[in-house]
Amino acid sequence: MNGGTHVAIANLSYLTLGLVAQSQTGMDLPVDWTHVAVVSLSGVFADIDCPTAWLGLQIPLLGRLLERALGRRGWTHTFWAALAFSLPWSLIDRSLALAALAGYLSHLLGDSLTWPGLLPWRPLRLPFGIVLFRNGSFWDVVIGMSAIIGSWICLVHRVGSAAARAIQDPLTWGMILLLVALLPGWLLSTTIRRI
Repeated sequence: MNGGTHVAIANLSYLTLGLVAQSQTGMDLPVDWTHVAVVSLSGVFADIDCPTAWLGLQIPLLGRLLERALGRRGWTHTFWAALAFSLPWSLIDRSLALAALAGYLSHLLGDSLTWPGLLPWRPLRLPFGIVLFRNGSFWDVVIGMSAIIGSWICLVHRVGSAAARAIQDPLTWGMILLLVALLPGWLLSTTIRRI
């Protein structure tokens, strides 16, 4: 999946988790600019080992070195890496660690649907997921757009509830609107170039 799809799915995962936690336990997961940023970063962080992925293109030398050392979809695409990435966030706030874990696991789930699949339990060779399509295909756009619509539904539900107090920060609304405004264009442009 491309970076925009991963970011959209990561945000949908966290917002859905927040709604479920709120309805089942009464626990309120914050939706502020730090949580949105951590979820978005963790949604693409596993691709740091791929020099052709969005994050790998931002840091090209590191992407090439990690791909040589760890292999594409290597260690950074494991559940152990998801735990290692999310644990340091717990030093700041437990909800940030949960946001990082939700974003990272959504990345692994998304990649488990694309060729060549995943082996997230390394060093054990237990495959995970069902390969349904190739990276950058038409389905990237469909899944990404669906995740954006799902995120909007979650936000509207949250705003319509008593939890709207958690989203009073104007900077958070700005980031959310920016993500929603830019993600569809990013998804379409990266996918059209690949098709």
